[in-house]
Amino acid sequence: MSQYSMKNKLLFILLLVSCVAAGAALFRLSESPASAVPDHESDSALVQPPATQTSTNSNTPAFQHTGMPSSHSDNTASEAFAKQVFALQYSADIAFSAPGTTVEQTIRFDITGEMFQYRQFQDDLIYKLIRIPSPDITAVVNQQANPEIVAAIRQQVQQGIEFISSAEGEILEVYLTQPHPSLKSMETIAFMMQHIIPETLSGNAQWQRSEKDYNGEFTAFYSLQPDTTPTPATDSYALFKRRELDKAVYDQARGLAQARGLANTLKPVYSFSHQARWDQQHRMLQSLSVDESVQHLLNDQPLASNNNRLVLNLTSWSQSISQAELALIQQVQSQRQIELTAAEVFLSTGGKASQGAGAQKAASAEQQKSDQTTQGINTSAEEAYQDIKDLYDAMLSLDGLERVKAESQLSALLQNFARAYPGDLDLLTDDLAKFGTHEPGFSLYLSALSTVASRASQEAMLTTLNTRMNENQAAASIMASLALSPQGNTQTFERFSNMVGNSPLAASMPANVDLAKSAMVQRMGVEDSTTANAYVSDQLLELRSAPDTSATLHHLTVLGNMGQYLSFGDLHTYTEQSNTDIRQRATHALRFVPGSDATDYLLQTLKDDTNVTTREVAANSLSYRALDNTTLEQLRQQIETESSQQIKDRLQDIVDKNAQEPSEIAQ
Repeated sequence: MSQYSMKNKLLFILLLVSCVAAGAALFRLSESPASAVPDHESDSALVQPPATQTSTNSNTPAFQHTGMPSSHSDNTASEAFAKQVFALQYSADIAFSAPGTTVEQTIRFDITGEMFQYRQFQDDLIYKLIRIPSPDITAVVNQQANPEIVAAIRQQVQQGIEFISSAEGEILEVYLTQPHPSLKSMETIAFMMQHIIPETLSGNAQWQRSEKDYNGEFTAFYSLQPDTTPTPATDSYALFKRRELDKAVYDQARGLAQARGLANTLKPVYSFSHQARWDQQHRMLQSLSVDESVQHLLNDQPLASNNNRLVLNLTSWSQSISQAELALIQQVQSQRQIELTAAEVFLSTGGKASQGAGAQKAASAEQQKSDQTTQGINTSAEEAYQDIKDLYDAMLSLDGLERVKAESQLSALLQNFARAYPGDLDLLTDDLAKFGTHEPGFSLYLSALSTVASRASQEAMLTTLNTRMNENQAAASIMASLALSPQGNTQTFERFSNMVGNSPLAASMPANVDLAKSAMVQRMGVEDSTTANAYVSDQLLELRSAPDTSATLHHLTVLGNMGQYLSFGDLHTYTEQSNTDIRQRATHALRFVPGSDATDYLLQTLKDDTNVTTREVAANSLSYRALDNTTLEQLRQQIETESSQQIKDRLQDIVDKNAQEPSEIAQ
């Protein structure tokens, strides 16, 4: 299951959440930048952005030089702009868990360095260019350094991003030198810096307004308070902002799914911490700390999360710039090729406006036809499937969040097709046999089949597995999808067992085979305890004869996934071994085992074990179980005396979740 279409899923989540906001964190107001001195950086210190081909249709500069009067006649042009230099720290954490599993894929990248912001006022608008000439960047994917992401981010931040805002600070238009298709670092930083502040505020003030960005639509609440630092700058204020998410960017896709009566729903849980120091006289930030998070839930189960953190501190500023810097700005303006409204920034089709618009229109038309298809009883399976293929082709030319929306719509149509035409799933399996594992259709089609609780969908996945038995990557993804199927039955388990029993997979991927079987057993155990117990007994024999610690840990995992009471005695024995890893794995394996015996043991471990990590595992295992009022009261008592804050928080989550369940059932 560790290879559950992860490459494609990772790209999907990257597009969905690499630009979204992230978690709440404690902020400390920085030292007053009143000590910041005007910047007179030498021209030689400038780092030119990477060269890009100038478009023959480049937009004219947002603001041409206006020739403002100045006492320095040889530098008149440069004084049209002001410059701020910020010490910047920006990081993003992205995680994705395959639904129904604990398999997690992670991306983290960090950017530090000096960020330059060039700004020009004209009429009621403000032009800004932000760039990081010499960034320090790290990027890690699944704990491994990723130079490709580092190179992509470096190019973005060195080129920078231009945008125009209103006099109050609302971003209206964005200009790009080249498309940023997924990791839109500078776009994200620009929107995280956005403050929409009236020009005539002073003293204590509060206001609220509607805002939009990469997450959707918000109600933003602002609070401006006099600066209480020891040496406040003139007209300096502490600025606080909180936001409530009114409508997520994928609400449209969620509404479509709900309208069709589909089970899959995607929703965000958003948190936000945002504080700054603001120079109202010069209309600029002195310091900023933003910590935002979004957790994405699929059917109320964690699917993905993203955390973005931005810290800025003004180190110097100047009311004019050098001729070299002016030339740099003009060069950036001459190279721009893409102009977007603020609403389009994170829906960008990568600079292919006409092609993207045409594909989007085609996708919309195909979607309308497909809506009619799902409601019509006379539509043939071939016609319905052709609509799906047309939408898939249109989706391939989309980018960003529009691509995500199209993928969501396609997934819904595939699920509807699997339900409506169970006898015609060979149309899907024919294509699944041809898709490369790197193609989006491979993961989308498999994901749709794994979501539909039907024997026909499972048969379709088994058929696909049979045709791709010699492809380890494809086979691993198909086995993971089979394991995620919500319906367990003896026929599927036995066909799968017979299919892989004498195949190369049994030798090359035994762990994947065992884990797939264990998930099937968990789902079929209630209806067919005889077959389930037979497999449990086999695994218990394997556990007892395991030749080494690694094999022991594997069989404990398999037994834990099955969640059958027959395994309790052996699992309990292994929780008493001296090897810490084995004890903790066995404790985790008890999470699904039914009955009070497992619950009582986990409670005892939580209270008495001397190893804090083992106690954390016990707390986590309890979170999977249905708990009665007596057990919940014991957890409340443990919260009062618990020394580990992490365990205390986990137990509180369990208590809170169980407190909500009666109202949820009533709904």
